[in-house]
Amino acid sequence: MSQATLTDVSLDPILERLTQLAQLEPDWDSYGALPVSPVAFVKACQLLIHIKYSLSPLVGDLILPYDAAPIANGSLQLEWRTPHDNLEVEIKPDMSFSYLLIKGEGNERKFEEKNQVSLSEVLNVVSQLLIP
Repeated sequence: MSQATLTDVSLDPILERLTQLAQLEPDWDSYGALPVSPVAFVKACQLLIHIKYSLSPLVGDLILPYDAAPIANGSLQLEWRTPHDNLEVEIKPDMSFSYLLIKGEGNERKFEEKNQVSLSEVLNVVSQLLIP
């Protein structure tokens, strides 16, 4: 992969998706879900900007999450996938982060789950996932 410049990778599609999720009404899942917290929305956008500026010159558009989803407690989840590994990062209404890193496949899968992690810890685990 050739090195990208910061302007090569646009966050517009994922930021648009997060904006749509932030507009969900209470009970969006018909089971009493809370709307996406404005704090979680802002922290998710900030996280993506940090990832872009620290990693896009190295890995290009791999910085873009595979998916973004709301969580019933008002959190947002961003997911990254590589051929053998997955990372789910939860951005919570209390401004904290948690993550689940799944490495490998089948019987060789290993799980690493951490709660109440800092932004720098999230950036570190994203870079470990995306930089071979």
